[in-house]
Amino acid sequence: MTADLLIKEGTIVSGGRSALRDVFVRGGKIAAVLPVSGSSRARRVIDARGLLVLPGVIDAHAHFRLRLGPGKYTSDDFTTGSAAAAAGGTTTFIDYTGQGPGESPLRGLKARIKEAAGRTYTDFSFHCMLTGWERMKNPAARMAEAVKAGAPTFKMFTAYGARGLLAGDGAILSALSAARRLGALICVHAEDGPVIDLLTETYAGLRNIKALPLSRPAFTETGSVGRVAALAAAAGGPVYFVHLSAAGSAALVTAARKAGLKVMGETCPHYLALDESCFKGKDGYLYSCCPPIRTKEDNARLWQAVKKGQLQVIATDNCSFTRAQKDAWKGDIGKLPMGLPGAQTLLAAAYTYGVKAGKISIEKLVQVLCENPATIMGLSNKGFIRPGADADFAILDPSASVKVDHRELQHNTDFSPWQGRRLCGFPKYTILRGEVIAESGQLTAPKTFTGRFQRRTKPQII
Repeated sequence: MTADLLIKEGTIVSGGRSALRDVFVRGGKIAAVLPVSGSSRARRVIDARGLLVLPGVIDAHAHFRLRLGPGKYTSDDFTTGSAAAAAGGTTTFIDYTGQGPGESPLRGLKARIKEAAGRTYTDFSFHCMLTGWERMKNPAARMAEAVKAGAPTFKMFTAYGARGLLAGDGAILSALSAARRLGALICVHAEDGPVIDLLTETYAGLRNIKALPLSRPAFTETGSVGRVAALAAAAGGPVYFVHLSAAGSAALVTAARKAGLKVMGETCPHYLALDESCFKGKDGYLYSCCPPIRTKEDNARLWQAVKKGQLQVIATDNCSFTRAQKDAWKGDIGKLPMGLPGAQTLLAAAYTYGVKAGKISIEKLVQVLCENPATIMGLSNKGFIRPGADADFAILDPSASVKVDHRELQHNTDFSPWQGRRLCGFPKYTILRGEVIAESGQLTAPKTFTGRFQRRTKPQII
């Protein structure tokens, strides 16, 4: 068989199996996956002996060029963010629209596609923010417009009332009902905003990072998960909880799924591998994110939930800031930028603390980083190594490790939550639609932006 690219004699991990195979690529698609043979008729051959060949990672939750206010943005834009993603083995990310409360999701989608077009190294898509439900004229119809445009997933919040993002129970119930009719999916940031606002004011006098976990204790997340799950039961609509951090939240998702509800959950590497000891020392505030990093017990329970399929996705919630941006808080917890860089370390952190640590198998890792995000989010041509799929791959040496140094990463930041840690699983090659876009952490063509907007199909409940 002739091909544009042959990935030869690698251990292919896809569909719950690992096997030595040759992968043939033609026209940006996987042409065949065959038992190893002597054939090498291809424009380029990658010798993958001793390497793991994974589908390209799909980051189902990323924030690049997130607007913080007039002229203010997070530190990673679509170019640096996608560069970091590519260097880390991610070939597709899903970001968010940024239109104001009550504004059209379709309008927000078009604006964000325009922002990203021609500026990314990886493929991309967007979840539509769904805020200001009561102010939107015929919101279900506005949802239908976005679904038709290839964006069938929508995000709502149970927090951030001061920013106009908080949705009441009635709005969430209505949106879940509309999602059921439209074949769409509601993604929810579940934290109890009013309680957090009260606790933030209560602990503001501490003037240090200890105020963060005190103002956002685990019950503020878990209680909101339970309430929204009850609304999903009443509406019969699907809900996907983003960035779950607490053991109790995983338990509630598990119980809801056992009861037959259309409920799914996502967590992130920093909730799986970092704990509240990060807040100690003079740089503790750099680890600020929402929800906050929690305890080792939460780490362990979340890993169990991932292993058992009770949580379906690991994503980054990448939201990058520089030290200068974080320093501006000056001890006021209400002004501390919340978020961590994670696009380049998603695969490596999950592989190191999951597979290498014996918590999950390599097949489960591929499921939660590639296959499940593709299925749940409607990326029908992504996430699997099979004929007809996009030829997206992350190829890694399971024996290689790298000591993380933010200066060597592609992020536009001067800090990494993994700084100084030795991680395995950084890819030797990242391949998008049959073309090598990054090799050993470096872009192969820094002036060539190959990323394309991905129209998505109906989300699947798994």
